Amino acid sequence: MRVRTTLILTAILSSLLGAVVIYFVMSVPNDLRADALLKEARQDLGAGRVDEARVALRKIVQQYPRTDAAAAATVALVTIADNEQRKLQREITSHRQLITDLQKSVTEIRNTPPPKPQIIVQQAPPPAPKPAPAKKKAPVKRRK
Repeated sequence: MRVRTTLILTAILSSLLGAVVIYFVMSVPNDLRADALLKEARQDLGAGRVDEARVALRKIVQQYPRTDAAAAATVALVTIADNEQRKLQREITSHRQLITDLQKSVTEIRNTPPPKPQIIVQQAPPPAPKPAPAKKKAPVKRRK
């Protein structure tokens, strides 16, 4: 009986050990790939390539959902979205201020009375001198 119990316990222990080994064989490469993609995404963010980083982070979350890198990628995606929302809010505020200033300028221009017309009197140019009258020739006396 003791041998039988020992064999059963050994079989169960071997099965558990095999399951742990299979888990590590399946999950460790995924963790390594996910960490490599996460490093790449962080480099893209550092270089200002936000769109490329976003693509890499989404890939991590979709392909390696049960890794630590997926959790970090999710946090990074939320942070990127939050930063973009703040940036857009600042731009909207500045554009609203610009529109308000322009409306004030238009109102001022509209409310300003038109300038009084200035009458400019131009002096007529001095008359051109009359040409000297042509001298009449003395009449020719004809002899008869």
